[in-house]
Amino acid sequence: MVKLSMEYEKIENDGYTKIANHGMIANNRTAALVSMNGTVDWMCLPNFSSNPTFDSILDKRKGGYFMTKPSVTRGLSVRQKYIPKTVILETTFMRNEKPVLRLTDFLPATPYSSINFPEMHRQIESFDEEIEVDIKLKATLDYRMSPVNAIVNENGAVYRKNSKKIGLYTNMKLKVENNVIMGKLKLGPNQREWVVISYDMANDELKNYKSDTRLQETKDYWEEFVGQSNYNGIMKDIALRSGITLRALFYDPSGMMVAAPTSSLPECIGGERNWDYRYSWIRDTSYVIEALSMLGLKLVATNYLYDMMEIIEKSDDIKVLYSIDSRDNLEEYEIDYEGYMRSSPVRMGNLASKQFQLDIYGSMVNAIYHLADIGGTVNAYMWNFVIKVLDKIEHVWRNPDSSIWEFRTHPKHYTYSKVMCWMGFDRGIKTGKLMNFKGDYDKWEKIKDEIKKDILENGVDKKTGSLVQFYGSTDVDSSLLRVPLTGFLDASDPIIKKTIKRIENELMGKDFLMRRYNNDDGFSCRDNAFLLTSFWYAEVLGEQGNYDKMKEVMDILLKKGNHLHLFSEEIDMNSGELIGNFPQAITHLGVVRAICKMNKLGEKQKN
Repeated sequence: MVKLSMEYEKIENDGYTKIANHGMIANNRTAALVSMNGTVDWMCLPNFSSNPTFDSILDKRKGGYFMTKPSVTRGLSVRQKYIPKTVILETTFMRNEKPVLRLTDFLPATPYSSINFPEMHRQIESFDEEIEVDIKLKATLDYRMSPVNAIVNENGAVYRKNSKKIGLYTNMKLKVENNVIMGKLKLGPNQREWVVISYDMANDELKNYKSDTRLQETKDYWEEFVGQSNYNGIMKDIALRSGITLRALFYDPSGMMVAAPTSSLPECIGGERNWDYRYSWIRDTSYVIEALSMLGLKLVATNYLYDMMEIIEKSDDIKVLYSIDSRDNLEEYEIDYEGYMRSSPVRMGNLASKQFQLDIYGSMVNAIYHLADIGGTVNAYMWNFVIKVLDKIEHVWRNPDSSIWEFRTHPKHYTYSKVMCWMGFDRGIKTGKLMNFKGDYDKWEKIKDEIKKDILENGVDKKTGSLVQFYGSTDVDSSLLRVPLTGFLDASDPIIKKTIKRIENELMGKDFLMRRYNNDDGFSCRDNAFLLTSFWYAEVLGEQGNYDKMKEVMDILLKKGNHLHLFSEEIDMNSGELIGNFPQAITHLGVVRAICKMNKLGEKQKN
């Protein structure tokens, strides 16, 4: 059971806030992680893709942060929650279960993608008694690669690095020590003050930021978004929290979505599985459109898909991933930070941009099909795109690739990748017939059958009768859990049953958590439990009509989220801690899909 409050001393481990002990605030341009101890230890301004302003989550000594806490922390406990239906975050410090200080954090949101508020607002509020509060701010902006100059002025203080400026606007008096801006604030009973962090506004006053107005606008924005959903089934609050989290990871100026707002949070503590996820993966795009459709968020799903289509059309081919702001240079490089809990190297950029991954083509067609299936707008322009993608799959499906897991080893013929090629033709045919579009259906059916025949001949282990990770292998991997969800084989098919049984025996650990694979992928630190595949497993149980087992799995998995129902990409198989970039879009869409599937199965059984 997730505890509602936590002792202040247990929030950190060796100077780092545990990944699970964070909330996220966001405004569809950027996001920030807020520790339960009142420290913002990750935020990029003005955009997700910008160099971080605060990054002490990746190096407790070198990194930047914005801290606000009671001056006396002994005996404190902390509770953190969202204002319902928003990503406005409240962090409340308590003594003897009585609140003594509350921080309300948000990034201003607006429905207009051309309007930008590159700023964070924090309300500091006392309760029945006066309290003294410590505030510290240290900005980095470019990973300490250039000199910094901090200056206190009458409105607060300003950090300058080359042409970049970060302002701290407040009514309190500040000072600078060793380039750290700090101050003490004495609040009387039931008093509140605002502090604003702003990018590139070096000379302004706190009152000009109109924090109360921005707070109400932001609250209205998120409530309006949630109001578009027509989902009223089981676990509604958790499903909508995942939907809000997915929406919060969109970059509205381009319509792209980051896989996570963070970079290099490790998938294995102390190891080298550290990646930059502030990019838009085609695979995630298709899954998110499907998940949003399940929540009835048709307008958002439609806008997202068409924005994505426009970006894809500008290139000659669908890429594995895109920058959110149309930058072509996605080169991966390392920075001189120790990494979260000394997990290095710390990487920015992503080499996966150079990989060939077959599943992205079928994923896009599947997204279009799901949009059509809920009555979304699929026009002739989009149908023409489907035809071009099917032509592409026809010419490349026999090629080896790097798989959904983005192996940095030699490409192979991965079974899941081939199944996704089959799904491209299957969903293309269904979309065309659903929308009454003209197409070469006979040809597509033949290619679809040819791909299926190839998979059943080469992707099934003769000895065990199960699907295998890649042609010629005898191993399974957890991507195969999704095969019955595509319709390639029924969930009751003997091949699927044998595959699931092997995955349960060979990849699954405690609490239905499972590794993606067991084979050597070139890294010394072993892979941990990948949460999405556990939600796929729950879906498969649903496809098999096993509602009780599906519910058992879901009840356990959903408790793996943190106090705010936020999920990372992975869970440490030994400690049970959330690890990896956070919050992770692909896990949250898994939450949405599985909840909606379980709701549908439950309704079916009632009838």
